Amino acid sequence: MAVLEVRQLNYVYAAKTPYEKHALKDVSLQVEQGEFVGVIGHTGSGKSTLVQHLNGLLRPTSGQILLNGKDIWEKPKEIRRVRFEVGMVFQYPEHQLFEETVRRDIAFGPRNMGLSDEEVERRVQKAATFAGLREELLDSSPFDLSGGQKRRVAIAGVMAMEPQVLVLDEPTAGLDPRGREQMLRQIERYRRENGTTVLLVSHSMEDVAAIADRVLVMNGGEAAMMAPTEEVFSRAEELEAMGLSVPAVTRIFMALRRRGYDVGDNVYTVEKAVERLMPLLKRGCRPC
Repeated sequence: MAVLEVRQLNYVYAAKTPYEKHALKDVSLQVEQGEFVGVIGHTGSGKSTLVQHLNGLLRPTSGQILLNGKDIWEKPKEIRRVRFEVGMVFQYPEHQLFEETVRRDIAFGPRNMGLSDEEVERRVQKAATFAGLREELLDSSPFDLSGGQKRRVAIAGVMAMEPQVLVLDEPTAGLDPRGREQMLRQIERYRRENGTTVLLVSHSMEDVAAIADRVLVMNGGEAAMMAPTEEVFSRAEELEAMGLSVPAVTRIFMALRRRGYDVGDNVYTVEKAVERLMPLLKRGCRPC
């Protein structure tokens, strides 16, 4: 059974006003336990609106969100519990820090779950390790940290609730390439060691290509594609027609094919490109 299921989800902003906008249109999809799903789409495609429905931050105009087979809005007064099971990390989450120390900021969610002091501390230590925060930083003020460190604190605060599903909306936005790579590596390690389901919203095709099992493509409020990563990026022309870029290495291979080189398709990571090119270079590949 899918851990998350979306059934014919519709959402209308400012309904019955001159500003009415149909932001989501009959979106249906399933996400399996432990899966890593990338969510991509141009600005205004509905991807952020969609993920805000997954833990009840937005309520559907029509349709359902099911968590472990149960409608999250079946008991509206208990929607807070859903937010412990589906943890949300917003873009630039460091803007939401407010406690006196890093330790207390990370502990905020677990304390609100009513856990014991011992369990809260265990979770703080575990989440800080996964987020790449050194022990000596835990008693510092979060406002004295660098931008990248603040980002890690905010993500650790959600990890510390140990949600069944972790939703990250542009977690690497504004980070340099090295910071992005480290962040993604730590998120993947967290998923692998905890069996957590992860949904990653990103404008970076390289990030999604490198780490996702499947990719959801949102376009005009609709789920235009949802397929294994390799299949989605093999449809590069369709993605570009939607106003989306593809990984730079994919564009290079498309150009090589146009010039007559037999390099094949479905190349969307540097590792795959090296694997594909090395035998050709050894043979002294020339245009066909």
